[in-house]
Amino acid sequence: MKKAVIYVLVSVFLFTISACTSKQAARSSADTKNQLEIPLNNRLFTDDELQNTSQENIFTLTPSQQNALLSAVNEKQAQGYKLHQALEAVLSIKLANFTYYGETYDAETTMRLNKGNCMSLAVLTTAYAKLLGLKFSYREVNTIPIFEKKNNLILSSSHVQTIIYDADFVEDETTVYLSKPAIVIDYFPSENNRVGKSFKESDFISMYYRNLAADALVENDLRKAFFFAEKAHNYNKQNIEAINLLAVIHRRAGDDKGAEKIYQAGLQIEQTSLALISNYIMLLRKQQRFEEAQGYQEKLDQLDDPNPYHWLEQAYTAQNKNNIRAAMLYYQKAINRAPYLNQAYIGLYQIYRDKGYYGKAKDMLKKALEWTYEIEQRKQYKYKLYSLAKL
Repeated sequence: MKKAVIYVLVSVFLFTISACTSKQAARSSADTKNQLEIPLNNRLFTDDELQNTSQENIFTLTPSQQNALLSAVNEKQAQGYKLHQALEAVLSIKLANFTYYGETYDAETTMRLNKGNCMSLAVLTTAYAKLLGLKFSYREVNTIPIFEKKNNLILSSSHVQTIIYDADFVEDETTVYLSKPAIVIDYFPSENNRVGKSFKESDFISMYYRNLAADALVENDLRKAFFFAEKAHNYNKQNIEAINLLAVIHRRAGDDKGAEKIYQAGLQIEQTSLALISNYIMLLRKQQRFEEAQGYQEKLDQLDDPNPYHWLEQAYTAQNKNNIRAAMLYYQKAINRAPYLNQAYIGLYQIYRDKGYYGKAKDMLKKALEWTYEIEQRKQYKYKLYSLAKL
């Protein structure tokens, strides 16, 4: 039960500080984050009409939908299921005919249409958990990024899971729990998924509005995109993806100065955002400020983000822009952090093949085969190797 949270590119760059000053630096950074205001140009757009469609009640179900859920859950409980298990069982039945469609919906719409993306499923799961009085949390999953290009935007997908906790579990106050009895509700579980950070409900709602903002941006509805991106920012002031969106929206609306202020403010909040740096570089190059752009490019190339999927994102994006040198660098960074990432080897194989470096292309295919276990995929790679052998 998975899907993608759509947003305009995100990533991370890290900086190091000496151990003796790390605590003080952390406090200073937290103070900066709490005090810093993102300089939005609210004069660019008006939101009078949008106020009536703000989707504040994203977890609200109709009375008939509530009754249908309660009836189904009661039936499962009568069969011996615990409450959280009954919820999972009801969701599993519903999702057997669920249409995995790349739209972000509120709970009522998701249940009525029986379709949506992973954010829609998480919204619906949250609505169910709230109705049943169950505790829940969310976590991100690091997985293979999915890309598409729309309206000159590169869109990336991420993945959200909802965790539903056992209401019958009683904590022992003398025990420290690394985890508690719970069930993970996932859209398309995969062994390739790597569990990421957990986050709270306000952060989740911020991600929901970020999705809506990205969808509006794809449609070039800048006013609606700004409205939802601002809501995403208000729910989580540290949501760097929302800040990145706000900067992109300002730039597209013709306010380059406003966009630059937002990029600079965002980098004070999160100095490790690959997307923010990448988009800022684009702005600087557009203004022919090539020396400044090169400085940020060098920072980007020297980053040490431990998440290999962030580098895979950057590699795909660079390759899409025909920036082959950068793509090769980022694929290699992904491999250095995750030698099992066969997608990175395939990316390098494509580059070497196109350049006529057939020996190196073969080496990359052989590496990819070492980490590929699906029969059909192995057949494809072996066929590619056979084709290269004839060149």
